[in-house]
Formats: sequence, C-alpha cells, structure tokens
Amino acid sequence: MRVTAILLTAALLLLTMNAIAADRFTLQGTITSIVGDPVADAEVYLYASKNTRRPADFISPKSGRNGTYRMVLPQGSYWAVARVKKGERFGPLMPGDRHSGEPVMIAPEGDPELTRDFTVADMQELARKRAKSREELVELTGILTDADGKGVAGAYAYARTGLLTATLPEYISAWTDESGRYRLKLPPGHYYLGSATIFPTPAKSAPYRETELLPGKFPVSIDMQIPVE
Repeated sequence: MRVTAILLTAALLLLTMNAIAADRFTLQGTITSIVGDPVADAEVYLYASKNTRRPADFISPKSGRNGTYRMVLPQGSYWAVARVKKGERFGPLMPGDRHSGEPVMIAPEGDPELTRDFTVADMQELARKRAKSREELVELTGILTDADGKGVAGAYAYARTGLLTATLPEYISAWTDESGRYRLKLPPGHYYLGSATIFPTPAKSAPYRETELLPGKFPVSIDMQIPVE
C-alpha cells in the first residue's frame, strides 16, 4: 500500500509539473545595435498592457556578450521593450542609455518557445540614422530653456505628427549641448513640437507648440521652454 501511495504521489507531482510547464513559454532572442553588433547588459522589459510608463511585470536577465537573452514566462500577451541603462536599473533613460523604441507585442498563442530580437540605440544614434535616411529635410534648431530662460543641457526636442501622446514621438533630437541647443531634421509637414529632460517622453506632457514646416533650404529656429515634469 505504501508503494502504491508513493507511486500515486509521484504521478500527481508529474502531472502538476507538466501542467505548470504547459502554462509557460520561453522568450528568447538577440539584442543588437543599429549596426548589427551584439549588445551586452541589455534587459527586456515586459508589460501586461501597452502602457510602458510604469514598472514592468517581468524583466529578463541581462544579455551576455553575444547579445542573447532568455526568460520563462506565463502564457499570455505582453508588450516588450529592450533597454540598456548605465546608471540605476529603473527610472527614465539618461544620455548614453539605449532603448528599442515603441513596444512590440509578444503573443506566444500556446507555443512553448518564441524568438524576438531587438535593436537598441541612443537618441544620438537615432538622430544620425534619420538624418542619413531622409532627403529634402527641413532643419529645425533652437534653444531649450528652463522657466528662467536659461539653456538646459541634457534635454531633447521632439516632433509629433498628431496629438496622440500614448506612443513615442515620431522624431526626437539628440540630447542638447551645454547651451541647450537642439537640432531636428524633419520632412516638410505639420508638427506638434515639445521638449523634455527624461526619456521616454512623460505620458502627460503636452506638445509645446504647433508649427508648419515648408520645403526649403533655410533652417527654422524655434526656442522652447521645457515643461515642469
């Protein structure tokens, strides 16, 4: 009888373990730079909704020197971003940190494994990439200031094509220099401009001003005051 009880217990334990395993999946992939090099010390942040401006529900271990990561998760749908932070692990990104941009949806749909790769870049790299990949751009420059009119270093300007603030702006400048000067190169069009000192852009930050950029070779100068965040 005792042997039978042990066998039944083992069988129940095995069934339970199988059920738990079936309710999970492995997310894995490679994190690279915009030139394709593997990125070490990157983490993948997963959220149960598209709102990524809150603490993540799951965070992967840091990627190795080959840029790979791996994590085991409960079955379900998630939104994921990858980032590399040089300072504190949590909080907004600072100059030199890298980010993968808009969150991507992770939906295993019952599969035991899912591969998703990410590309991370800092805003300086993104600004250079966008400048090289577009033609007939209008150069937008100016100074980002505080409430006292003093130029703010380590800030950035951004441009949206609409008023929706739930997603990242379509265009983001590099971090401002010591004088607070920014530079954006944009296709001609209608934009809502704003500025901030933390990245991603705070969800409640409204664009500072509306402007129309017309085709032409001459730079457009617009100074902006950074809102209190």
